[in-house]
Amino acid sequence: PTTGLLLQNTRSTIIYPLLELARTCILVACTYMIYTWELFFYLQLISLLKFWSVIIAARLSEKWIINSNIDKNTLINGIIEFDQKTAVLSTDFSIQQRSLSKRFLNTIYISLLVYFIGYELFQVYLFPPKTINIYTTMHYLFNTPFIIDFDVLISSYFFLMNLNTRFQTLLDFLKFFNNESDFPNEWTHSEIAMSMERIRILHSELSELLKIFSLGYGPLLLSFFVFNFMNLLIQFFLSVCIQLPPSKVSSIKPILNNILPFILNIQVIIFTMSIINAVSLIHDKRRKMISYLRLYRISKLHADIKRQVKMFMLQLSFFELDEISAFGFFNINLNIVMSTIVLLLTGLITLLQMKKHIIIMNMINSTMSFAVEALINYAMPKYRYAYSDNIKLII
Repeated sequence: PTTGLLLQNTRSTIIYPLLELARTCILVACTYMIYTWELFFYLQLISLLKFWSVIIAARLSEKWIINSNIDKNTLINGIIEFDQKTAVLSTDFSIQQRSLSKRFLNTIYISLLVYFIGYELFQVYLFPPKTINIYTTMHYLFNTPFIIDFDVLISSYFFLMNLNTRFQTLLDFLKFFNNESDFPNEWTHSEIAMSMERIRILHSELSELLKIFSLGYGPLLLSFFVFNFMNLLIQFFLSVCIQLPPSKVSSIKPILNNILPFILNIQVIIFTMSIINAVSLIHDKRRKMISYLRLYRISKLHADIKRQVKMFMLQLSFFELDEISAFGFFNINLNIVMSTIVLLLTGLITLLQMKKHIIIMNMINSTMSFAVEALINYAMPKYRYAYSDNIKLII
């Protein structure tokens, strides 16, 4: 069965583990090629660690879900079953059933694809390889702009926005209950109470799907947030420590070379904020559901309806404690934005104070060596002596 955007998966084949094994072997080979590349440096090591941490976290999450007697396709199948159950209520209440627009998702996918291809072409223009071989190909594919980030963003954002749309559907149903006069005259109190109970059960099922998402994607999001934070911190630190002197050649390439790291930082910020915003939208819908239930005049409701409202309030209070978290280390919400800013400032000050430490000096020297080799020999081969003082430290 299918709903257009989602395809229900009811069985798996033996081909899947074979494909997983083949993909793992290919990724290991690609990692080795990048690691042994002549221009490999410190920041690329962080990108490789992020790449493999996300992959390992995904495999561990899948194993935990299976060990918890949860089908790995529960999210997709659960959303489809939810839509099938809400279709009847939507007809009864004359409310249009909400679903995520294909056009909206296609716009996001196409935009990300265009950005990824544009960034890669931008890098090829700035750093044209001397020779095209398997090493340079792997470098452009598995380094910036971090293809694993696109994978995590697309998959997590897809499920989060689908869950957000379904919570909005439940919210529309609750708005209908604000006034009993909205119901058709032929509806009895028991029928209204039964409808409320069905909505309450649907909310319970949707909250369980949210918990499964947190269980499955928590380790991935933890790796995603931690390594993005490390990347931002080190990028800011190196931009403070290392200075590119002005070029004597009238070329736009030196300017573009300075812009490239800022584009990557903006990408990291946008990707991170997209996930945080999607999670915040779900939390906002859940809070609004509580607000609408509190607006009900319980004293004027029939006993059966009153009982369902009280049970729904208790259920909402219980599930409100279950927030989406990064494997339990921190909850994903807008509060994390301020925490990240404070940690970035604290980390930057700490790194500046430790600038003479052997590890920090090795990182700076490695980055400077890469910059000299890449900028002079790759980015501008015709202007080998274009820089007046070469790349230098400013700390």
